[in-house]
Amino acid sequence: MSNVVNFLTAGVFGGTTLLALKSGVGCGLSGLRRRETLFLAFVYALTALIIGAIAGSIPVNATEQVVGLGVVMHLIIGLALVYFGIRTKKAWLSDRKDISRRTFLLMSLPCPACLAATFLSCLVFTSTTGVSGVAAGGVIGGVFFAGIAGGGAATSWITRKAGMDNPSTLGNVMLFLGLFYLLCLLLVPAYLQAQDAPAFGIATDPSGMLLALVLMTALIVFGALADRIRHTAERGGR
Repeated sequence: MSNVVNFLTAGVFGGTTLLALKSGVGCGLSGLRRRETLFLAFVYALTALIIGAIAGSIPVNATEQVVGLGVVMHLIIGLALVYFGIRTKKAWLSDRKDISRRTFLLMSLPCPACLAATFLSCLVFTSTTGVSGVAAGGVIGGVFFAGIAGGGAATSWITRKAGMDNPSTLGNVMLFLGLFYLLCLLLVPAYLQAQDAPAFGIATDPSGMLLALVLMTALIVFGALADRIRHTAERGGR
């Protein structure tokens, strides 16, 4: 039983760390000042502490609604990351216009999906370790603070050294994360169904999944080709 507890606890910390690093990467690629990054990290830590304090008083039945909200927001954020990632990259490459200080918010600000994940992290952490909700929120908040501050500083340093500190890099990362979000929504239900989890009774059609992936890839390739043709035509007309 202790191995299961350790596994769940490690999963909570791993998921929280990934969320924190995602936000930190967004801060680092958008050129935020160190003070601004630390402020955002503090907001995440405080939010986790508050969520941990109230997690124990929320009925268990409400957790299903929280999971459902997280899945819906996961889809919306995935689509938004793809769209605004393309816009960020296009605005910089075509017009030399930097809109990264607005679009990075999709990666860095606490969204409903991140809040739902934080709530579930605090809930699982208190259930597996037996600590209080406030202590769990404090630990999760500390992971968020360290991950955002460290991830932001490391990303900023790496991109400067590699000469990639421009909005186009942020656009590429947002596009990648958006496609990853959407891919997770296709794969996770299939995995849950394979594990016979009736609580997540989501019908999965392999042919439909394949068609969705093909359409997604075709749209990306079509957009890239159209942008390349447009740039070639503009250079040829000058």
